[in-house]
Amino acid sequence: MKTQIIGLGVVGTSQAFLCKKLGHEVSGYDIKPTVSSKFVEVTEEIVPNADITFICINEDAVKEEIQQIISSQVNGLYVIKSTVSPGTSNELMKKYGVHICNNPEFLREKYAFEDIENPDRIVIGQCCSFHGNMLSNFYSPLHKPTYITDTTTSELVKLASNAYLSMLITFWNELHELSQKMGLDTHEVSRLVSSDRRISKYGTTKFGEPFSGKCLPKDLDQLIAVFRNNGLNPILFESIKLFNERLMGGDR
Repeated sequence: MKTQIIGLGVVGTSQAFLCKKLGHEVSGYDIKPTVSSKFVEVTEEIVPNADITFICINEDAVKEEIQQIISSQVNGLYVIKSTVSPGTSNELMKKYGVHICNNPEFLREKYAFEDIENPDRIVIGQCCSFHGNMLSNFYSPLHKPTYITDTTTSELVKLASNAYLSMLITFWNELHELSQKMGLDTHEVSRLVSSDRRISKYGTTKFGEPFSGKCLPKDLDQLIAVFRNNGLNPILFESIKLFNERLMGGDR
């Protein structure tokens, strides 16, 4: 298939790497004219005759980019990999009358190539069964668990996944404060607590360090906004955010 990547940052370059590894033709477009990648032929403008166009840009620019892609008369399936608020893909499909799938990424920035080639699972928010199966077949050579759902569910799955990781880091950081206050070894406490197979060890390696980076803080903010927009008070997620901000500021 002929694939196209819009946005050649960490996510886009990783997706280009995967497309090439799976034997597909790959082209890429980025607003930065100096961007380059050994995995993709960088074009000066959007290519109209792609079978699949993967959108891997900042979430704030997704709606505008979809409009630009449609104006450029791009054929084929549009796939949003950017982290967007639940309902975004559905809103854009209704507005423009096009087919859009949501296919969230679950990458660690330092290990992006490794993660995209060996994902724990693949989540596809389908616009229709035809395109859902198309994407499922695209990823089938990876032989990884693939879950097909609706676009709004897949969008929430991405935000919920990162919020959960943020919660685990905060859980152990708060216990670390208590352990220090009581003169206890947090590593010993966490080792014994997480010996229960129901309890995750995630977040037990860097006690006292807040979560940061490009994804966890912004995705937590985005999830909090979704709660508020739906008339709900996200008490837990607000507390996670406040504790992490306090930790970042060194106010303990």
